Amino acid sequence: MKKYISRSTKILGIITLITIAMLITGIILIVIDFQNLSLQLFLTLVGGMLSLIFLPCYLAERSRALVITADKITFPKGAQKNGKISFRKTVIKFEEISSLRSDFHKGDKVISKDCFFHKLKLKDGTEITVTLYHYGKESENEILEVIQKNII
Repeated sequence: MKKYISRSTKILGIITLITIAMLITGIILIVIDFQNLSLQLFLTLVGGMLSLIFLPCYLAERSRALVITADKITFPKGAQKNGKISFRKTVIKFEEISSLRSDFHKGDKVISKDCFFHKLKLKDGTEITVTLYHYGKESENEILEVIQKNII
């Protein structure tokens, strides 16, 4: 079993740890009755508010893992089935995949970058479209190699 997580998960985890450390430092300064009241309030309030923002973001991003086992692949929420976005994880057995096609999408370089839309055609005629750019270029290539290798 191989699990792929997005690159932003690590960044969000680090930011979350920093904000939690700010909150804990502020609480410790209040408990030991540190002389600088503004520092106590700043660390406690800012650390608390930012922790409340970044912790759920980190947990949500961490749950968007792509999992490949010996016989199936599990895509996170957001895969498109026949053009409709699925709000559940999509599980596909390798034996159900008939073909894989990658379509290049040129980004505008302001809001979006260039990426590939990977379309998996299943034997029952269903077409599933996924993007893998948020896992990194190397991981995207590994995932595509595994899928290509397991197409029967």
